[in-house]
Amino acid sequence: MDIGFKIKKLRESRNLTQDQLAVALDISQSELSKIENGKAKKIDFHLMGKVCAFFNKDFVYFQEKQDPAKILENFNIDISTEKILDELSRISNEYKKKLNDTK
Repeated sequence: MDIGFKIKKLRESRNLTQDQLAVALDISQSELSKIENGKAKKIDFHLMGKVCAFFNKDFVYFQEKQDPAKILENFNIDISTEKILDELSRISNEYKKKLNDTK
């Protein structure tokens, strides 16, 4: 199951439209549609941090079971896996804090 399909299933499980999720992620509905339909070639690193925070999921949830060395091929970044996971965790925590502060 690819990343876009997992995002779509999570969105649907919360009864959200593409427009609603796109607004929450600060992207266009058409970009979200491309992601969900597997037409986006790469998914931005920071966007995945927002997705992880929004759905309260870890980065690894969105990865297919595959060789860890190949995980980064789906993302438009070129740094070590450890740095990526640290940065995603930081972004996710920051986004969660912002969500909590607005409630």
